[in-house]
Parts: sequence; structure tokens; C-alpha cells
Amino acid sequence: MSDIKENKAQEMTGRTQSTSGEMPALESYLQTFCERTSDVAEGAVLLVESGAADINKVAQWPEQRQLSLTMSSAAKAAVQRLRSVTIIPTVSEYGSEQSCIIAVPLHSGNRLLGAVVLAIRTSDSEITTARLADLEQAATTLVVLLSTNPAATRPADAARLLQLQTALLGQDSLANAAGAFVNELTAMLKFSRSSIGMMEHGHIRIIAISNSADFQNHQDLLRTMGSAMEEAADQAESVASPPLEDDKPRIHLAHSALVKRTGNAACSIPLVSNGQIIGVLCLEYQGVTSPSREAMVWYEHIATLVAPLLELKQQAERTWYARVMESVRAGWAKFLQRDNPTPKIALGATLLAIAALTLIPATYRVGAQAHIEGATQRVLSAPADGFIQRANVRPGDVVKAGDVLIELADQDLLLEKRKWESEVIQQENNFSGALARQDRTQYAISQAKATQARAELELIEQQLERSRIVAPMEGVILEGDLSQSLGAPVKRGDTLMKLAPRNQYRLMIDVDERDIADVKAGQKGYLALSAQPVEKMAFVVERVTPMAAVKNGRNTFEVEAKLVDNSLFLRPGLQGVAKIEAGSRPVIWSLTYRIVDWLRLTLWTLGA
Repeated sequence: MSDIKENKAQEMTGRTQSTSGEMPALESYLQTFCERTSDVAEGAVLLVESGAADINKVAQWPEQRQLSLTMSSAAKAAVQRLRSVTIIPTVSEYGSEQSCIIAVPLHSGNRLLGAVVLAIRTSDSEITTARLADLEQAATTLVVLLSTNPAATRPADAARLLQLQTALLGQDSLANAAGAFVNELTAMLKFSRSSIGMMEHGHIRIIAISNSADFQNHQDLLRTMGSAMEEAADQAESVASPPLEDDKPRIHLAHSALVKRTGNAACSIPLVSNGQIIGVLCLEYQGVTSPSREAMVWYEHIATLVAPLLELKQQAERTWYARVMESVRAGWAKFLQRDNPTPKIALGATLLAIAALTLIPATYRVGAQAHIEGATQRVLSAPADGFIQRANVRPGDVVKAGDVLIELADQDLLLEKRKWESEVIQQENNFSGALARQDRTQYAISQAKATQARAELELIEQQLERSRIVAPMEGVILEGDLSQSLGAPVKRGDTLMKLAPRNQYRLMIDVDERDIADVKAGQKGYLALSAQPVEKMAFVVERVTPMAAVKNGRNTFEVEAKLVDNSLFLRPGLQGVAKIEAGSRPVIWSLTYRIVDWLRLTLWTLGA
């Protein structure tokens, strides 16, 4: 049924196509169009001769001027390329400013008629674009004039068409443009009422009724008018009630109901654009007599003029979703009509690839940032308050057990040591004298003071020994560059250096909270370090820290892993990317699970 409608719609578009003899209406329309603005210097309409390679001029404004070679070339280019052409001549013929030539092809359906060309007195891009848009819209009217019988076309008709076109283009929205058009049409041709309905999802929706701003309250009348419009759209023919005398039989039950309700004769004319019925124009006039054949042809010409413009307005107001779906449907229909099997093979291959991505499992890996740490770390702190006297190593140095790493200032301790050494000697002398005098009281006191002095001396010697901080084991210095802090004061317990054993490392992985549920102890993985991305190092997950921490603005869980092989290249502090094998998943799931989880969380947040 849709094919029959499309064929009939195409027949309506080219129902009366003949161009011969003089064309006063064409010249009148061209003159009216060119004189609307002072930017246009010259205009011409050229037609393609049947079987000829050249095109001939049939109308020009102004008439006395000879058509320039540039304009003729622009018209030929538009005809050959089947699209609009813009040419900026090297030498301007229309004043001191640079001029511009624009040409638009004229075609009715698949039939190429010719081209219309204008010379503009400026080369400004904005003005040129605006004039080109006006010329493309005027080309629709020119096609109508070229498709009509010249003998039945009067110069006044061209002015009327231009007036109707101006009313339609003077509004932004579809409803306002259609309302302005039906008001102008009703006043111009003395109709009782004019209305326009647009096709939406297979049904007619009335968008404008002449001289009626708010017509939604008249539901019964709208249903009757909509039924009449759909009756004409279903038959893809103009339907009148009473019918024309010499017209072929058509179904006009809905039109008869409309005539009976309003008491006025009515006719509905489908609006055809690009071979498709996009709406219906319904005209109501006084009396119950049918219109003449000449009047009916004129009404159809008006419908042919406004149909593309209404479709453009309708397309401009459609949502992006509707435009995308329409493009997809059109592309799919065109795709199915092709005889070339290559696109269908490509489609089959694409569907097969999608099925493979959906069904074939692949290893799912959790990726996260990672860094190398020593297996154990020893912290060397200040044993007492003092000052740094010497630093023998720096971070990165390899040390052995017993090597002196840091020396604190010991001058005060040495003086204290001498003090207590003297005290010990003095108390020992007192002890000996009391023993010789057999003074038991003094003997006991001297003995106690000597013991106290020896204890103080032993404490000072231990502090002197601890002022020389030595390596407790063989390893590498991780932190603590004190070479630039000699003489700086330190307090007891301050961290001075960190030491880690050599060739004993652990891998710390910061796993995002969104992936921590897939990570478990015992899983295997591979590490690629930033310093050596080519080599992949195997590891085994040993422990998952149950507490989250914020790092770089993200909640992460620290995962501890053990490297299978310790390379000599490894150093504490190296960073890279770790991939933990977390089972098998379909490839399509691995590519889309982040988006799906985000959508679920968003919908849950919104309360869905």
C-alpha cells in the first residue's frame, strides 16, 4: 500500500510538466524576487534542452543586459554537479566591491530542468549564505512555474506564490508558519476556511486553521476534518466534495460528512515532498458546487510549493532522537534494497563479531597502580638529644651490618665521662683512706659513692657508644639524606634513616574500591614497571587490606603481593601498573561493565 502511495505521490508532483513558448509568469517572478533586495545585480533562469549538452536562457533580469560568461558557467556547473555553486569572479562587473555568483539547479523529481543564477554585489560570506538560502527556496516556486502550462499561468500568479511563500517563511515555528500561510491563502482566494494537517506516525494531526488561534476546543470538528484529510492521504489523490465532473471515481465519504457538517464544499490536497506525503491541505469554500479543473490545478500547484517548506519546518522542530531514528530507518531501507551483497556480508560479519564478543569468554584482569617496597624496613632514630656531626651514607647506598651510618656530636658526653672518671678515682681514694683508718662509717659512704660514680660512668659510655649509629643488618638506605643537615639538632626518637634488606621486596597494589570485590588472596598477576615496561614480572596476591584509604581523590584498598622472581633491576620505590587475573568474563562485559555499574549507581541515587 505504501508503494502505491509513493508512486501516486510522485505522479502528483509531475502531473503537469511542460515548458514551451513565452514565460511571462517566470520573468515576473524572477523580477519580483531580484528586486526585493539591493544586493542582487543580475538574475537569470536557464533550461536544459532535450538531448542538448548546452543550456539556454529563458528569463533574465534586467532584460537589457547580456548574460555574462561567468553566470553561464556557474549555471552549467550547478546543472552538472546537481548542487548549489558559488563563484567569486576575478574581476567584478558590478561596482568597486568584489561580487559573487550563486547558482542553484532546478529539478522536479528525477527530471533536471535547468538552473537559476544570481549575481550579488558583495562577496561577504554571511550575505552570500543568506542569498543562497533564499534562492534555494525560490527554486521550488520556479520548478512549479516551469511545470505548469504557460497558457494557464498569469504574471499575477507568480506574485501570489511569492506572497504565500513570504507568509510561510516569515515565521520561525511550524505552527506559526502554517497559521500565517492558511490565513494568507484564505484571504487571497476567498475561502471560508483553510487548514493544514501534518502526517505523524501514520495519522494526520491538524496544526493550523485559518482565522483561529485556539482551535483545540472544537474536538468534533477536528476529528471530522482529520478524517477527510486522511481520506485524501490514503488515496494519495486530491479529493473534492462535491467531486469534479470529469474526475475519476474516488472515495469521499469523510468529505461528504465534512460538507454536511459545515454546509461548505471542501477539497483536500496531499502535500508531497521527496515522493512522500507529509501532510494534507484542506480548503473549504462557499456553496456546494465543485471547483473548476483550472482552480483545482492551481490549488495543487500551491500545495506543491508549500510542501517542501513545511517539511523543512517540521524537520527543524524534531528532536535529535527522532532525527537519528529516521536516518537509521532510511539507511536500513536503502541498505535492504541494494543488490550488492558486499554490505550484507559486512553486516553479517559485524553481527558475528558482536556474537563472538558476547559469548566467547576471555581472561578478566583488574588493573591498578602499584609500587615496590622492601620486604621489611628498619627505622634508625636518634638515641638522645644532640646534634648531627657526620653522615657517612646517603639514600641508595648499600651498607653492611656494623657499618657506621651517622655520628652525633659527643663533646658534652666526653666531658661528662671525664667528670665521672674523676669522681670514681676520688671515691676510691676516700675508700682506701677510710679502710686504713678503720673508719667504718666513712668506708661505707665512700664505697656507695664510688658505686654510683661507676654507674654514671657506664651510662655515659653507653651514650657515647649509641652516638655512633651503625647498620643493624645488610641492606639499602631508603630515606635520610643528612649530608645537608650537619650540625642540625635532633631530639630523642626522631627518624634519621630507613633501611631495607637487599633483594627482598614486596609489591603494594592500590586497587580501586569498584574492583576490590574481584580480588582475592592467591590470585596471580603481572607487573609492568614504568622504568622497564617491556618486561612483565609475575606475582601472587598474599593479602588484601580490609581498610580503604584515599589516594589521588579515589578510595583504594592496599593489596600486598609477592614477586615470583626478584630481578637485580628492582629498587624500592619503583612504580608501575599491575594486572590481577580475576577469572573469565565475556569480552563485551569487560568493555562495558564500567558504564553499566555507573548507570546502576546513578539510577539508584535518583531513586529509580
